[in-house]
Amino acid sequence: MELRHGFPMIALGVLLVAGGCARNSPTAPATSDAAALSSDDGGALTSSAYAVTLNSNNTATPSTLAVAPGYKVLFTNNSGRSVAVHSYNCSEFTYMSLNAGYSKNTLPFSTSGKACDYFAYDANYQKIFVGRITVN
Repeated sequence: MELRHGFPMIALGVLLVAGGCARNSPTAPATSDAAALSSDDGGALTSSAYAVTLNSNNTATPSTLAVAPGYKVLFTNNSGRSVAVHSYNCSEFTYMSLNAGYSKNTLPFSTSGKACDYFAYDANYQKIFVGRITVN
């Protein structure tokens, strides 16, 4: 009898987990000529001005970027290999896994004056794709 009452709660939990996973799934590379648009979550904004490309020579373009509060930054991986981008001082993207050829947005940046340093490690544990995002 208790199983009958617990089943709807289990189903609800599965739906919530599945919805949360789908929201963070990677997207195909985006074009960089898009105008500022509202995102699918209705709160954060995206803009082609707020994009970082990871290049095959282990650099990020641009390596420094200033972002307005409320906006996300789109990371595009054109390095030819899968990477994990880390930021130890930024909760908007503490860890971001990016397959080669894919793009992914950070969470919206909210705090003005914040500086977020990011990097990835290569196979020799050398920092690559070193950069900084500041929030104006």
